[in-house]
Amino acid sequence: MSVGEALRPDDPVRLGSYRLTGRLGEGGQGVVYRAEAPGGGPVAVKLLRTGLEPGSEARARFLRELDAAKRVARFCTAAVLDADVDGAQPFIVSEFVDGPSLSQVVRAEGPRSGGALERLAVGTATALAAIHQAGIVHRDFKPHNVLLGPDGPRVIDFGIARALDGATITADGMIGTPAYMAPEQVAGERAGPPADVFAWGSTVVFAACGRPPFGSDALHAVLLRIRDGEPDLGGLTGALGALVARCLDKDPARRPKAAEVLRALLGEEAPPALVAPAPAPPARRRRGKRVAVAAAGTIAVVAAAAGVVLMDQDDAAPPKPRPAVHSPAPLRFPEKFAGKWKGTLEQSNGTKLTVSLVLPAGEARGRVSYAKQRCSGVATLVKQGPEALTLHEEITVRADRCVDSGTILLSRQAAGRMGFSYFGRENGRTWAVAGTLSRR
Repeated sequence: MSVGEALRPDDPVRLGSYRLTGRLGEGGQGVVYRAEAPGGGPVAVKLLRTGLEPGSEARARFLRELDAAKRVARFCTAAVLDADVDGAQPFIVSEFVDGPSLSQVVRAEGPRSGGALERLAVGTATALAAIHQAGIVHRDFKPHNVLLGPDGPRVIDFGIARALDGATITADGMIGTPAYMAPEQVAGERAGPPADVFAWGSTVVFAACGRPPFGSDALHAVLLRIRDGEPDLGGLTGALGALVARCLDKDPARRPKAAEVLRALLGEEAPPALVAPAPAPPARRRRGKRVAVAAAGTIAVVAAAAGVVLMDQDDAAPPKPRPAVHSPAPLRFPEKFAGKWKGTLEQSNGTKLTVSLVLPAGEARGRVSYAKQRCSGVATLVKQGPEALTLHEEITVRADRCVDSGTILLSRQAAGRMGFSYFGRENGRTWAVAGTLSRR
């Protein structure tokens, strides 16, 4: 963080009682300055891009997260020291770390290995465990937010992404950096501690290999690999490689907790991975994968509805009653996504497409059409997050001119816009399309 530049003409020279002396960096949330504290000594001051209106939920959430951030143990983190959100220029003050980011070091000197890599893994896992212990989810853990100070790695910006969620909307409508996001974040679900563990694993891969495990090229391609692809761990092998692989599991429930990651790095026996139940014996006549999955789901639903408990015949214990399972509320397009949308998309092969999307408010089925290909079909809501939707697309008109089915991810953006990403497979080939739609 010591690498910086002089103040620009339009930069403030003072924020509160802190005198600004230079720029340290700039990101989606604001500008970070090097400053001098009233009692002397350097600090880092982040000037936030958003105003936090008095009495607003965004301001109340920010203050709660800030209070929690101050309680994080100071080892391996840049401690939050002060903040002022009452003025026209809200800012946060944190401990100054005299060192570059992990991203800068790897790009300048190459990947880490041996003891340097192991120290980095232990230090960042320690920081993440402390952050989670304080009840905070980082939500934007990445190499840029790991500073290599004289006394070891320090994690910064913990809790800030969560605190500002809702107060600001990033350019791509997502909270987090795509190459280090977990599958559940890609699907628009709110990130929890397992998403930080996933990002930690991706950060260790970057440190060891010089690139994240799912690439860093086109956004739609990266999101597709995170959702469906296997991570590329490069030369990261042995115990650390195995631990990182567990952290990159698609299922957040199967990832170890940050404290478990730390214990494993220190040589304690790792907790056993969850084991899936043994598959049922194959039917006498194979009727295809889709039919088999559907049949298994039907059996489970019927058994649950009837209150049946399936047991081994050798088990003499009587079945225990289970609590009733309440069906979730039916999915419906929320008002903020409902309406008519249109935009230009870019396919993974460079082809430009024009798409129109109609999402009726209060319904679960919409219409999608592609003008140049003259194909259209149904877009059905299958998953709903606070700021994103997942839809299943099925082409019903001129399916010979479009991939017949696939998945659409919609992410809300500012000013009547939303991000559109599509993933589909046909004849063994993966198709990815991405772009931005505007309300019509």
